[in-house]
Amino acid sequence: MHDVSRKAAAVIVAAGRGDRAGQAGGPKQYRFIGGRPVIWHALAAFAGHSAVGRIVVVIHPDDEARFAVAAGAFAAGVSVVHGGATRQASTLAGLRALAGSDCTTVLIHDAARPFVDAGLIDRMIAAAADRSALPALAVSDTLRRRSSDSAALQIVPRDGLFAAQTPQAFPFRAILEAHEAAQAAGRHDFTDDAAIAEWAGLPVDIV
Repeated sequence: MHDVSRKAAAVIVAAGRGDRAGQAGGPKQYRFIGGRPVIWHALAAFAGHSAVGRIVVVIHPDDEARFAVAAGAFAAGVSVVHGGATRQASTLAGLRALAGSDCTTVLIHDAARPFVDAGLIDRMIAAAADRSALPALAVSDTLRRRSSDSAALQIVPRDGLFAAQTPQAFPFRAILEAHEAAQAAGRHDFTDDAAIAEWAGLPVDIV
């Protein structure tokens, strides 16, 4: 049962095919780590958090049986919707599933990221009280760029560079409206939800 007194919701995006990880073993969110499917770990983090009252999981239409097995006991406590052709379309489907709820904050998380913890969820909910929030890691690797007309690799200064992570957190109505506006404008090229928020003029903070 969902606790309607809790105003944060989570959309866990799990409709991808995981092509970059290879197809052996199936989509990466259903592969095992630590004896459990990756998606199980993601579900456990949000289902066990006291501030998250509702969870929507967006899956591929072909994965209903696979998800039910992977989610285990968590399957009965979440809402499941089918995703679209892109991550952006899948996220919009998840947000629309929350349209009739009273959630004020939504966390959007990639199911293939199993290591989110309660502390990060706390910080993201707090940061999204009045604006959008993007969890990010400072880039520590040496970065190089190959120019189109040269074989030389140029070092890219990493000062001020961050790698975007999830869950990203937003005021619910604002990010739903931003996604709907992007859909209406025919924009399907955004790589994450913070980029859609910025396009729509919403302020985004790094956590």
